[in-house]
Amino acid sequence: MARVQIFLSTVSAEFRSYRDALRHDLTRPNVSVAVQEDFIVTGTETLDMLDDYIRQCDAVIHLVGDMTGALTQEPSLAMIRQRYPNLGEKLPPLAPFLKPGAPTLSYTQWEAWLALYHGKPLVIAVPEEGAPRDKRVALIPEQRDAQQTHLQRLAEVERYPGIRFASPDRLAVDVLRSKLQEIIESAGPLTRPANLPFLSLGELFKGREATLDKLVRSLGPIPDNNETPVAAQVVNGLGGVGKTRLAIEYAWRHAEDYRALLFVMADSGEALQRNLAALCTLGILDLPERQEKEEAKQYEAVLRWLKQHPGWLLILDNVDSKPAGTAVEALLPKLTGGHVLLTSRLADWSVSLAPVGLDVLAPEAAVDFLLARTDAKRRKQTDDAVIAQRLTNELGCLALALEQAGAYIAQRRLNFDRYLTEWQSQRDKVLTWFDARLMQYPKSVAITWQTSVDQLSESARQLLQCLAWLAPDPIPESLLDVPMPESETPIANLFDALAELESYSLITRAVDRPSFTVHRLVQEVTRRKEHDESKHAMLTESLHWINTAFTGDPSNPDDWPVLSPLLTHVLAVSAYADETGITEPTALLMNQAGLLLHAKAQYTEAEPLFQRALAINEQALGPTHPDVATSLNNLALLHNAQGAYAQAEPLYQRALAVSLVSLGSEHPTTRTILENYMSLLQSMGKAETEIIDAIQSLKQQHMHEAP
Repeated sequence: MARVQIFLSTVSAEFRSYRDALRHDLTRPNVSVAVQEDFIVTGTETLDMLDDYIRQCDAVIHLVGDMTGALTQEPSLAMIRQRYPNLGEKLPPLAPFLKPGAPTLSYTQWEAWLALYHGKPLVIAVPEEGAPRDKRVALIPEQRDAQQTHLQRLAEVERYPGIRFASPDRLAVDVLRSKLQEIIESAGPLTRPANLPFLSLGELFKGREATLDKLVRSLGPIPDNNETPVAAQVVNGLGGVGKTRLAIEYAWRHAEDYRALLFVMADSGEALQRNLAALCTLGILDLPERQEKEEAKQYEAVLRWLKQHPGWLLILDNVDSKPAGTAVEALLPKLTGGHVLLTSRLADWSVSLAPVGLDVLAPEAAVDFLLARTDAKRRKQTDDAVIAQRLTNELGCLALALEQAGAYIAQRRLNFDRYLTEWQSQRDKVLTWFDARLMQYPKSVAITWQTSVDQLSESARQLLQCLAWLAPDPIPESLLDVPMPESETPIANLFDALAELESYSLITRAVDRPSFTVHRLVQEVTRRKEHDESKHAMLTESLHWINTAFTGDPSNPDDWPVLSPLLTHVLAVSAYADETGITEPTALLMNQAGLLLHAKAQYTEAEPLFQRALAINEQALGPTHPDVATSLNNLALLHNAQGAYAQAEPLYQRALAVSLVSLGSEHPTTRTILENYMSLLQSMGKAETEIIDAIQSLKQQHMHEAP
């Protein structure tokens, strides 16, 4: 590739930002751009040095505005006359200025004439009416007239303005389309500053098209001048949901539209400044200030570059703490001429930064991703699509969990069945597995939420630990009206604690109903991070909390609006408690849940709850405890309702026997069981005398055992 040298001629006081932006846009490994200030100004040597450079450069870009700049000195003119005695003959409009004592041209004007003398391509650019200048100075009519006369002299040798510009960006575009295009292209392709940490996922990027379109609409047109206020958009959501990936995918899809694609980690105010300053470095913005030892100077240099080069995209990633959010909101008013895309777990922002919420993937998109991500290396089975659905459900359609699973499966060449087996039997191993190179994520599922949890107050952390034992289904906010009865350190205000969890995207509140959800993997990781002693305490607290809230008559439909929304959570927490060996009030909760399901004719779901409640009561309380009689009666009622009389009869007989022994024949519970048993016998077609005999026989058999 050719080595290209370009000279950029302009008056700095008038067009410095235009000059600097154009210089940056043209510079690359094989293209260097020089300006007048690169040469030592000594009065007698400056024009000599300018001439030496222009004589060997490949082209000159000449910006002509209203200011002439500094005038040349007589010693410099003497040197030029001596060096080029035929200058006036070759360029007749210059002849009057070559005589001793003649009017003087400025250095900038001489740069254009030297380019013509040496036969260099000359691109003349003039500002459009109203184009902003860098320095607000009083207009000097004599200088403006001198510049217009300068253009007229150039026209005498058939050199005319080829570009009219109104902004640095527009100037750069037109220069790159001018007759310099072939010269510049000979040095290789033009590159734009970019430091995105990952490549595009391409076809693996699933299910986010609507959100990408929303970002385009919310950010609006890409600014083409440095007076346009910055447009900023927050992408907010749970850790691991795919915010960073979304921002990077947006950047790649619109790469041709932006003049720079910049990525900065901003997880604290210090990191924001440090990483912005680091954009100075070689390979990114390559600013002269990269040699500075003071970070503040590099930081200010980057802000100047952003102002001088409109049309950029800046991604501020992981703005996940309140101090980081404050630092970002303080930075934004200082920026103009670009788009800022923030990724954050924080849900609360000022009114000008309404977040775009990012949720987990839709199940269909999650399955599509998992199938495509593992297609090359997994061991395929005929039912892969079905098992992938089960797996995505286990992973809660969380982008990070899906990528972790995909990388794990591909690396080990597993099939989906094998991964599910390991997920269920070796959960800790699978959750903590991590390979940054394969996954292109900074953290594993096991630790991705830790930074958010670390920032929580004790009340919010305690609430999260209790919620971890519930089902990953909508939780009615009415639960928060119920105090936690077993808490050693009661939470003063559960709604305040919930709002704090929401502020870090650890829970998601519904917009159309008073409920919220906790992602199943947030629950999983929260449970597993607890030590055995605290884990038992939090489970017990959650169990008693739900038991207190699950109040009402399961057989009464009027109580269902309270009971039904809590049902899946009752089932979840009682299952965890049973597995841990907590019997009270586990059996009671199972019994009440079974009664609700029974009342709704969901017999298949109710039966195992009644059976387990019976087993717990028998083991914990003994076979003759009244609660055992209640469990037997409920199980018998269930079989009776299904017409399974042969199964119901011995259960009623046992229930009645236990109740007679433990409570006596006149106790309300005994009477209820007795009435149920008689109703069964009638349903079985027993004659009245047969029923009376059967009841009498049971009473006689067990009455002597009564207390």
